[in-house]
Amino acid sequence: MGDVQRSRVEAIDALRGLVIVFMVMDHAREYSAGPGGLGDPMNLDRVSPLLFWMRWLAHFCAPVFTLLAGVSAGFQTAREDDSRQPGTAPSWSWHFIVRGAILIVLEFTLVHYSWTFSNVWPMRYAQVIWGIGVGLVVFGLLQRVPPMARAMIGVCCVAGHNLLDAWHPTDPPLLHWVWAILHDRQVMPLWGDLTVRTSYPVLPMIGLVLVGEAVGRWYLRTRDDRSRRTRLVWAGAACCALFVFLRVTNLYGDPHDAVYRGTWPHDLQALLNVTKYPMSLSFVLMTLGPAMLLLARWDSAVPRWGRTLVLMGQVPMFLYVAHLYALHALAMAWAFASGFPWSAFDFTTNIGGMPAGFGFPLWVTIPFSLVTLLLLWPAARWYAALRASKRYVVTRYF
Repeated sequence: MGDVQRSRVEAIDALRGLVIVFMVMDHAREYSAGPGGLGDPMNLDRVSPLLFWMRWLAHFCAPVFTLLAGVSAGFQTAREDDSRQPGTAPSWSWHFIVRGAILIVLEFTLVHYSWTFSNVWPMRYAQVIWGIGVGLVVFGLLQRVPPMARAMIGVCCVAGHNLLDAWHPTDPPLLHWVWAILHDRQVMPLWGDLTVRTSYPVLPMIGLVLVGEAVGRWYLRTRDDRSRRTRLVWAGAACCALFVFLRVTNLYGDPHDAVYRGTWPHDLQALLNVTKYPMSLSFVLMTLGPAMLLLARWDSAVPRWGRTLVLMGQVPMFLYVAHLYALHALAMAWAFASGFPWSAFDFTTNIGGMPAGFGFPLWVTIPFSLVTLLLLWPAARWYAALRASKRYVVTRYF
């Protein structure tokens, strides 16, 4: 593979690695004030500036991860199209379906346990890994649909789903379930005390995977460095401009209007305070616009300090699972070192089981995150080498 393609892949990996850092910092924040938490970080009447901006940085994680999952899929399908004999069917369908199904299973098993450390916690959370998994399953099922049609379906899902914000069907139960999965964040009963919360309804995430595939195909086949960077800049600037227009006018794109008071700190936060569950059009534009601009900046070469990000971005699923276990284990060790006995931990009525009096100041989240990443770095290098060796087929799916 030539230098042009190598640099493109490195830029994408570096971007993914950067949002992994944001993600670790956000999840470390979950332990910063103990089980009671710090309250809603997007409640502008109560939130501190540090908490708001830490949470805002974390907003980049889900849409960037989802889009780049589609970009990786676009690399694979474009390469196969170039090598496949005319008239033959695509062979990637089952790969994406199986990969998506594995992610869904991981969400409700390994990821669930990393948050709870409990076998009896009654609620399951359908979060970002679930959403990406469903997006990949749908992507696999649409492999016989022309790529341009898939891209258009993706655009409609991302840009059009806010037209459905006012619809909240509750009857019949099956429709209520389907809509909770697709668009309406709900807690759904399963059996006994077991419930599932659709933290990330999947309709916009399916759209981002499909749009990401189109980006990946374009990325792979563009050979003119300057033209590629120019288009990335224009795409990023257009997303940012459209986001500002929609939020200033409150015309469309988010179920919650921005409320301005004439003071710039509050009004800036109001502009950026968009809906994440499900990801609104404004949320997607706000996050993917700067992401495109950063891709353009790093397209020719990732800076030297970003080499660490490149490696992290090569093993995102591994780090996603590993960092949750590491943060939880380190928080428990911290609690023990602070003098809390085992009897103070409660894994039945408190998610995560942390003692009621445990917590640390918000600013400590930053060094806590850095220590976690340093501890995970050798494991990330090991897994990246394992994947590169192609020794085990299963690593294709992680």
